[in-house]
Amino acid sequence: MYDMAQPAAKPGKCPKCKGSGQYRWGAVVNGQSRHSGACHSCGGKGYQDESDIRRNIAYNRHKIAQICL
Repeated sequence: MYDMAQPAAKPGKCPKCKGSGQYRWGAVVNGQSRHSGACHSCGGKGYQDESDIRRNIAYNRHKIAQICL
């Protein structure tokens, strides 16, 4: 599985963590995610600025190039 960054269309709330700063994945047991950590798309801030968006786009291009090799 490849975890791609989710660049926002414009600066503001992070679409990957929905503004919480915490990315959650895996099964949900009793309303709690089994796994969580700081969101890498926004750096744990909950919002993306221009530099975060540029970094995410560059990361995705790099990741796709690695997959295609």
